[in-house]
Amino acid sequence: MIRKFEGYTINSDKTMISVDRVKEFLTDSYWAKDRAKEIIEKTIMNSLCYGVYNEDELIGFARVVSDFATMFWICDVYIDRIHRGKGLGKKLIECILETPELKNIRGFLVTSDAHGLYEQFGFERVESKVMTRSSVG
Repeated sequence: MIRKFEGYTINSDKTMISVDRVKEFLTDSYWAKDRAKEIIEKTIMNSLCYGVYNEDELIGFARVVSDFATMFWICDVYIDRIHRGKGLGKKLIECILETPELKNIRGFLVTSDAHGLYEQFGFERVESKVMTRSSVG
């Protein structure tokens, strides 16, 4: 999938994604600041990935984990601070939700600060149902 708008491009070709740049993004996040580069590489290999580009520079990223039958999980959504406030997060989520393989299946995500963004796309808060298990080892 390639989508162009206002000088930006969203592309789902994960071969274009710079692992080093995603590492920079995640180091700036509250949810994955200590994630190792090797782990980031593995997550990209095993996920649907979306890059947001300003010309050839990766300025945003998101990935989706799915069984393509019953559920998908949107994660690691990040827009470079310099490019925030331009509606790029909305465009990125819109592109993800338009992915044919994700149509008509249940979507999940976890956020501490972007509820308003995701609620615009039909996501609802259900904290009382969410459970988590920390990695072991």
